[in-house]
Amino acid sequence: MKMIGLLGGMSWPSTIDYYRILNELAQSRQGGHHSANLLLRSIDYHEIKSAYYGHWDRVPGLLETEVREFASLGAACLVLCNNTLHEALDEILPGLNLRMPVIHIARETGTEAVRHGIRRVLLLGTLHTMEHHYYRGTLESFGLEVQIPDAAERSRIQAIQNELARGNVLPNDKAWFTGMLTRYRQLDAAVLACTELPLLFPGDARETDPGLPLLNPTRIQCEAAMRFALSD
Repeated sequence: MKMIGLLGGMSWPSTIDYYRILNELAQSRQGGHHSANLLLRSIDYHEIKSAYYGHWDRVPGLLETEVREFASLGAACLVLCNNTLHEALDEILPGLNLRMPVIHIARETGTEAVRHGIRRVLLLGTLHTMEHHYYRGTLESFGLEVQIPDAAERSRIQAIQNELARGNVLPNDKAWFTGMLTRYRQLDAAVLACTELPLLFPGDARETDPGLPLLNPTRIQCEAAMRFALSD
């Protein structure tokens, strides 16, 4: 099994989810006492996260420093454990000359949606992910029709994400989130394009229907990484 490289800590609760999913996949696909061959680099996220709103121009450079350090550690691929930061990652990749493939969360999600015949999706994530064109544009490049929640719903989703990133699942958050999804039943699926949001729905979110079928990019990315790790 090739070594899967995780650049995580963005945030720590969702990075734990990556570790769990990848080990479950290794066990289910190889049996015996197999576990995932992983290299995890967990960063101090504060400086990058603090630049999201108002200082996004600083984010690519900060991420580049982390990716360059990570690339020297010997993993066979890069899994960036964060949806929003893939915008910055795509910006810096041409200048990095990485010798490892990137398991790209947004492109893998677009591929998975098409494979399941999904065409119309609700994009959920951080305010940055929902309100900027990058993630939406990536999904649209796969022929998907993308909708985002209204302004009040986006603010509440961001508040929920803030708590989940600290390891807190507040009592009413799942109920509110489920109720919000029911208002978009005319769509084919919701994309949980924030690594914390799947923490509201433990297990494989694609098998859950809290008002609308869910696509979990975290799991989709992990499945793609495991396919790579087990390939010849």
